Amino acid sequence: MLRAVVVLCALCQFSEGRQSGRRKLTEYTIDLDKPPEERFLAIVPQFNATLWGFYRKYFEHDAVLRDVLYAISLKRGDEPDEMQRELKSMADASRLPLRWVMALQMLYELQTILPPLGNGTGFRNVEDLAASMPPGWEALARLPWRGPGCTGIIAQGVDGVVIHARNLDFSPVSVMKDIIYTGIFTRGGKEVFRSQMAAGYSPVITAMRGGPDGYALERNTRFTDYAGGAREMFGHLLSGRPLNGWTLRQILTTEPTYGAAVAAIAAAPFVSTEYSIVSGVRKGTILAKSPDHVAHTQTLGRPNFEQRSDYIIMTNFDFYWHDAREWLDPSAGVGLFKPRRIFAQRLLNATALGQLTPQVLFDVLNARGVIADTIFQAIMSVEKNLWNVSQPDLANQ
Repeated sequence: MLRAVVVLCALCQFSEGRQSGRRKLTEYTIDLDKPPEERFLAIVPQFNATLWGFYRKYFEHDAVLRDVLYAISLKRGDEPDEMQRELKSMADASRLPLRWVMALQMLYELQTILPPLGNGTGFRNVEDLAASMPPGWEALARLPWRGPGCTGIIAQGVDGVVIHARNLDFSPVSVMKDIIYTGIFTRGGKEVFRSQMAAGYSPVITAMRGGPDGYALERNTRFTDYAGGAREMFGHLLSGRPLNGWTLRQILTTEPTYGAAVAAIAAAPFVSTEYSIVSGVRKGTILAKSPDHVAHTQTLGRPNFEQRSDYIIMTNFDFYWHDAREWLDPSAGVGLFKPRRIFAQRLLNATALGQLTPQVLFDVLNARGVIADTIFQAIMSVEKNLWNVSQPDLANQ
């Protein structure tokens, strides 16, 4: 009983504290009982000026890049009916071009092609990419959103409670920081799940579905690990296969339990490679997804490569297969050959077993060498119904 009180007190203190200099996210209800055309009408006006600024700065005067994105969208055709109706409503309410709003939905998938760096599998992503893109698509190199980014940790701490910690790193920070909010998805007046959302973007990014066997979900960019990976991604993108984040949103809507959600994610066809980081009550897993299969699985409770069984971790690289690109990632601002994962694990390994509290994980997320272009942070626990989300102090960015 005393241990339970200690855990509860630690969670309460954490959820109420350490908010100085931080920005809390605005919450909006997204009523799934409403027609798709009406769900985001109250949200779009709050972010319209920022979205128009993004469009004007990076796309309005770059006709080549804009036309390439529109060509991909046209080739894909409409998104699934529910999603397409939401996007049409967003475009109408904002008066932004529909094709541009549709192109925004591909940001996670397109980001997998960006780093032109070699890895240990014997190919160079830049060569694969050059061979994969149709002529005239070179303008995709000017996409303003940039990676790599993101850190996800699932840890079992005091009294076995599982805590899920997440950094979302996304550029350009000057835009992305101002379009993040929390969407509370409801049905019949009751919450189904909640998600960290980006204005103008219909899929989910970080989410939690509560309940006695609920789950929290985080998406991280995963770069291709085999020759032909970029070509495969373009093929799925142009075929009209549902985008990763929309697939995950449907799973959150329909699957109430951890086991069912993990099984559905593992079986779901994706457009691109991606990490699905899923935590539940006393359990957690990280699925390294290739479009048509799971390439690798980490499971909480089994010894990781540091021989600790109380946490699993992922940034954006298949470190267990010694992906050299991880060592050439400068995103944390401390130089090359200093991966974010290594910095995070040093701090985690310095913490005694059973002591990976929400506060410890929060400090890891914000440590030098781990925090990067971070626009969103979350500390979640399904068991304790903890959803502590905020943004770092971004006043000068």
